[in-house]
Amino acid sequence: MVFVSSKTLIQVHAVLQVLIAGYLIKSPEVITNSDLVFMLGEALGIDLPSISSAPQSPFVFCAVLLFAEALFDLFLLSALPYHEALDEALPYIRPLRNGNLPSEDLKILENLPQYITKSLTMYWNVWINITGCRFALYSGLAVFIYSSRGSLVASSFTAAAAMTGFDRLKNRVVFTYAFMEMMTWFWVFVTLREERQERLTKLLEDAKNE
Repeated sequence: MVFVSSKTLIQVHAVLQVLIAGYLIKSPEVITNSDLVFMLGEALGIDLPSISSAPQSPFVFCAVLLFAEALFDLFLLSALPYHEALDEALPYIRPLRNGNLPSEDLKILENLPQYITKSLTMYWNVWINITGCRFALYSGLAVFIYSSRGSLVASSFTAAAAMTGFDRLKNRVVFTYAFMEMMTWFWVFVTLREERQERLTKLLEDAKNE
């Protein structure tokens, strides 16, 4: 049973992303010096953030990406139909069922036009694909940073200034964010699958009562 809906989780995540983006632009030290970043970095031996000026800081670019991702998620949530669409459609779906089939047969869903079933579960199908891709992306980023730990000397200004490209992402701040995103999207992914199963089960139980 789902205690917190996926929609709520995604909305809270989007709000937190906007807050983090704001801190990364205005006061990045609040993020970089946080206890969570320190503990994960020390425990796994990951380097400190590189020394760079504000315009060159990778955190500014990351903040823009976080803000854009949050807006995209909120827009997609408002565009896709959620639970209410399925509840309102049930009275129209019932006449399409064939009462001669066993109610416990999962193939009873085949009595419905496929496009109806897909449209009613579009929210879950789309977000399951999105969360799966994001989980894989952030998992790969976390593994990439973890595998490169200890290769940079953050205390050396010369070494930090010479960092370019992906080297600037190899620090404990980005790792912590990637790790937390990986865990968050896995949670949302599992919740989405449970919700979709519950909605399909509701279709079947409704058919049994007919």
